[in-house]
Amino acid sequence: MIRSFARIAAVTGICLYSALAALGQGPPGTPVQASPIIEREVAASLRVVGSVRADREAVVASEVSGVIVELSVDEGTAVRQGDVMCRLDDTVARLLLDEARGRLASLRATLAELRNGTRPEELRWSEATALEAKAMLDKWAFERERVRRLDEQNRSNPKEVHDTEMEYSAAERRYAQAQARLDMARKGPRDEELDRAAADVAAQEAVVARRERDLAKTQVRAPFDGLVAAKRTEVGQWIEEGGAVCELVAVDTVRIRADVPEAAIPFASVGASATFEIEALQMSESGLISRVIPRANPAARTFPIEIDVPNPGARLLPGMFAWVNAPSGPPGKRLLVSKDAIVSSPRGKTIFVVRPGPAGQMALPVPVRTGLEVAGHVEVQGEGLAAGDLVVNRANERLFGPQPVVVQERPAPAAKAE
Repeated sequence: MIRSFARIAAVTGICLYSALAALGQGPPGTPVQASPIIEREVAASLRVVGSVRADREAVVASEVSGVIVELSVDEGTAVRQGDVMCRLDDTVARLLLDEARGRLASLRATLAELRNGTRPEELRWSEATALEAKAMLDKWAFERERVRRLDEQNRSNPKEVHDTEMEYSAAERRYAQAQARLDMARKGPRDEELDRAAADVAAQEAVVARRERDLAKTQVRAPFDGLVAAKRTEVGQWIEEGGAVCELVAVDTVRIRADVPEAAIPFASVGASATFEIEALQMSESGLISRVIPRANPAARTFPIEIDVPNPGARLLPGMFAWVNAPSGPPGKRLLVSKDAIVSSPRGKTIFVVRPGPAGQMALPVPVRTGLEVAGHVEVQGEGLAAGDLVVNRANERLFGPQPVVVQERPAPAAKAE
């Protein structure tokens, strides 16, 4: 119906213009610029609905429990990797760390004492104790010998003999103990004692490291550059270990994601060219398919594809609506016009083709269907179009139907002022 209306309007406009031109009353032609339709080998494509996704999303959580004393971000806040987003009360963490460090200092001192061996003063004391014990042993050995001789002569009583033997036995044991202590002092600590003390120090060092980590984790930091998408807690709230603080999205690069039919997968492969449109931003760009998700939607039998798009200034935000033109078939010859040649209206898309008229050039509206975008050009399909046809690409917003035009050459660049 649109094509019929366009043909009727074109014929009516030409007839009216011819009549006015015959009377010498033709309106002046509208100045426009035009470029030819080109024919190029382009792959078939399909237009599917897509959306903008963050390159990375994370629910940032606290690794320790405690009361939140500071929350320095809000929804929409931009953060850099390592920025402090939240602080927990660290009083208990500091006390536990001080306790662990004190215990570590004590264990290290014990290990150092063992490694240094026996002090000279202790060694001299052990030697003196052993000499004293030896002197007592010699004394009672002499006494025992004396008592035995008296007993052989029946000049001693049994109690005296018994007491002397007991004193000698006790002196013998005291000397053995003193000599053993002297030997231990000379040899120093056993290897097992050193190993146990070193193990105690290593274990306590691990405790200190854990306490230091717990203290550091009372500050929740951003894991990557991004924007805060949602807050999940507030100041004064108790948060458990693993409790959510906020949701963070990385938008330096975003992903345009769309589902394509399984029949298009051989063509919409990684590295294939595709285009996308963000209507909210009046943005249309080309890119390469970065990944094909190898799992189909079982209900629709479609596969997700993604295009990675650099996003300086964070213009593209997660959740934005997108149109994606993805390759769906082998290459073929297609007619392409400049993107500026497309005039959109509620009734559809139109281009103005320049045709010769009775008294000059006429711009005739031709309804078209658009397809793949390639390097600033758009594939068009419309009745009567052919490669080489001139299409208005400047001042076409001032055209409302078949009307005379004057095709101007592109203005030369202005000379720089001296």
